[in-house]
Parts: sequence; C-alpha cells; structure tokens
Amino acid sequence: MKNCITVIVDNKSQIGLKNEHGLAIYIEYNGQRILFDNGQNKEALFYNAEQLNIPLTNLDFIILSHGHYDHSGNLDTLLKLNPNAHFYAHPDCLQTRYSLHPNKAPHTISIKPNILMALSEFADTQKHFITNATEITPGMWLTGQIPRIAADEDTGGPFFLDTDKKQPDLLNDDMSLWLHTEDGIAVICGCCHSGIINTLTHIKQRLPSETKMTLLLGGLHLVHANKTRIDATIDYLNQQHIDNIYPAHCTGDNAQALLQQHCANVHSAKAGITLFL
Repeated sequence: MKNCITVIVDNKSQIGLKNEHGLAIYIEYNGQRILFDNGQNKEALFYNAEQLNIPLTNLDFIILSHGHYDHSGNLDTLLKLNPNAHFYAHPDCLQTRYSLHPNKAPHTISIKPNILMALSEFADTQKHFITNATEITPGMWLTGQIPRIAADEDTGGPFFLDTDKKQPDLLNDDMSLWLHTEDGIAVICGCCHSGIINTLTHIKQRLPSETKMTLLLGGLHLVHANKTRIDATIDYLNQQHIDNIYPAHCTGDNAQALLQQHCANVHSAKAGITLFL
C-alpha cells in the first residue's frame, strides 16, 4: 500500500470541495489510518471526505495538534464512529482559552463543551495525553511539547487563559507529527504555535544529522507575524533544503506569498490535495 497524505479541510479548497477556517489531514502510513486534526464544522469535514472517498469510520489514530476549536470541531462524532481508535493529544488541550484583541469582546477559542464531554466519555485505554516526543506507531512520531528557543518566534496571537489578560496562554499543547519515509522525514503541523524553527529544531535533535527532510505541510501561523519573524523563517527554511513545502490554514496570504517568492519548492496547500510518500 502506498503511503499518502490528503488535506481534507483547509481555509482553501479545490473546486467542488468546501473550505473553512480549520484544518484536517488524513494520512495512510504503513497500513495505518490517521486523522490529524478534524476541522471546525461538520459540513466541510464529512462532505469533503465523502467526495474524496476517504472513510472516517475505520481510523486507527485520531490526533489533536492543540486545543483550539478550529482543529477539534468534529471530535465528538469521530470518537463515536471510531471507538477502537487511539486518541493522542497534549493534556493542556483541555484548557479554557481566549483570543483577546484590542477593542473587541473576548473570543472563546477552546474545545467546545460537547466535545470535552465526548472526550471524557471515551475509553481511558484509548486516550493518550503526552508531553514528550512519542512514537505512536513504527516510524510515526508526535513531537510532544516543543521547547521555545528561537528569539523571533511566539504563539502568533493575543492568546490568554483568562479574560483579564493576566495569564498568557503559551500554547504548550501545540504538537506536530513526523513520519519516516524512504526519501526522508515528512513533517505535518497543525498551527505550529511553537514556531516552525522551534518545531523543526526539536525534531532534528531526535534524528541523525544527515536525515533528509522531504516534506513540510500544515499551518505555520505567520498570519500576524512581523517582517523580522518572516525573514528569520525564510532564512531558516532555506537552510533546511526541504524537498516540498505546503503552507496551509493559518500561515496567512502575505506570508504565503513571501515564502513562495523567497523559498524553493513552496506550493499552495488546499483541501483536496493528495501527496504520496
């Protein structure tokens, strides 16, 4: 069986599919079926999956990159449809959290209450809340919590755990996934609130120095990034010599354009694309 990755939900989509502010990526890897994030609303995920002939009732793994509504909106249904699947996330994904923009009312961006209830009712033996880098099936790893070491990288927004702005949300639950392939490693990010420099540095520390990176796919959360951060990101990515880069979701149109202009092998990601590994 050929390993492949399909974007089911993204902010942009191919003709005939639905788009939304969200992300869901389906992976077939060494006979295992994995759903990495699951979008915001039921309309896009299940409609697009049906159009793409992707069954969502026989998943082996359901992974949540972090606890935001636009990545977790279908967990209740998916857990019911896949009672034998293994669910992986960081424990902090369950926190109540807010986006607090100046001159705007507080916006709750947590996992929705009905989905938290579904998670609490899901079998304990099938739930795995991790903080360290973990191999969840041979050749497929979750980063666990990612150390923040790059000076120019932050969470990418006004995120807080309270409406008084006294407790910044560091989004420690942000995790990415990497896969070992014949051509090197493929990295999949949800929103990459940890920063792509921090994320790839964390992954590379766990690999032999000569390991090739063949693919980077997912949200890079550069939508609000300043020029200093975008320039640092471009410089770093160029040093990695990645075969193909597919920024998605929260990368932002401006950052996407700059990445395509200044980095090699940057392509547009959208719902409906399938990449073979």
